[in-house]
Amino acid sequence: MKILFFAESLVAGGQERRLLELIRYYKQNTDFEMALVITEDDIFYQYANELGIKIEIIKRKNIKYDPRLFMKFYRFCKHFKPDIIHAWGKMPTFYSIPTKFISRIPLVSSLIANSKRSFKRFSFDYWFFKANILSADVILSNSEAGIRAYNVKTPKAKVILNGVNIERFNKEFNSKWVRENLEVKTTFMVVMIARFFLVKDFDLFLDVAKELSEIRNDVTFVGIGDGPEWNRINQRKIDEKIDCVILTGARMDVESIVAASDIGLLYTNIKLHGEGISNSIIEYMALGKPVITTDINGGSKEIVLEGESGYCIDRNSKKNTDLINFLLNNDVLRISMGAKGKERINSLFSIDRMGKEFEKVYTDVLFCTNGNRKEANER
Repeated sequence: MKILFFAESLVAGGQERRLLELIRYYKQNTDFEMALVITEDDIFYQYANELGIKIEIIKRKNIKYDPRLFMKFYRFCKHFKPDIIHAWGKMPTFYSIPTKFISRIPLVSSLIANSKRSFKRFSFDYWFFKANILSADVILSNSEAGIRAYNVKTPKAKVILNGVNIERFNKEFNSKWVRENLEVKTTFMVVMIARFFLVKDFDLFLDVAKELSEIRNDVTFVGIGDGPEWNRINQRKIDEKIDCVILTGARMDVESIVAASDIGLLYTNIKLHGEGISNSIIEYMALGKPVITTDINGGSKEIVLEGESGYCIDRNSKKNTDLINFLLNNDVLRISMGAKGKERINSLFSIDRMGKEFEKVYTDVLFCTNGNRKEANER
């Protein structure tokens, strides 16, 4: 089977890492022939170049919708001759549509990765989304919450939960060295991994850190990631003298940092965004850390067992501060919650399970497509 993956970029993000993990899984466990098309040359995950597949960059101009990409993508497909196009996101799906119909290649779209619709009914983005829904052979979401949020009722829609390579987390991590490297000198460490965009609530992260520092001085908050909001958040940290916070920027060693921490946070601006299944939360739980998230209406409730592996709570700095303080004061409960979370990831969120579910989608859509072609030819 020949699969052509199409994504916007390989920047530091959960969706990008999930795609690369999937490709690596197929390289190790199948005889699939694969290629990857991206529209940006900014590649954060450098191990992408070691996967042994063709990575084609078809850059767009500095405009949101570049019509040249339709032809460029079509030409690459004509050369590669894939059996399946698997588009990751709304833009790659849209740019795949003409090729799908001209070359009669099935289109699988991982279209939904969050749980809050960002466009109004009958707006341009609404019709853009509808075009993707109508054109793709299969619509994939990584959460049930995403399907509900976008009101997708077609039988083409399926949910495939995120999967991670469990082996990444079953290693011996030198937590003492990590803390020394980060210059963490406190007893406890609380971590948040997220891109610094408005949809991620690093303002609440600072608020909670500041409030907890007024109660106790043995906790360091570590924010991992980069993005357009990083400078503003860092300046606020400096201006308000929130000395218990360290902002690392983007890091490749997130597993070792999480392993050295005590609690994992994911604060979401719920007015702007709803999580699908967050890779950050999966990573916290896979490394045995309890989770606190403000994603109360999104996909986080499909992974976090309330009160057992973590908490989904309101955006309230005092409530969050009190809950973190409570967990840090209860070692047995904190460790027990982390263990339950790790068990849940190992059983339900492995890359093996995700890879096999995607493979079944490919097989089913090829069977349906070939069956329809055969029926049409017989007529």
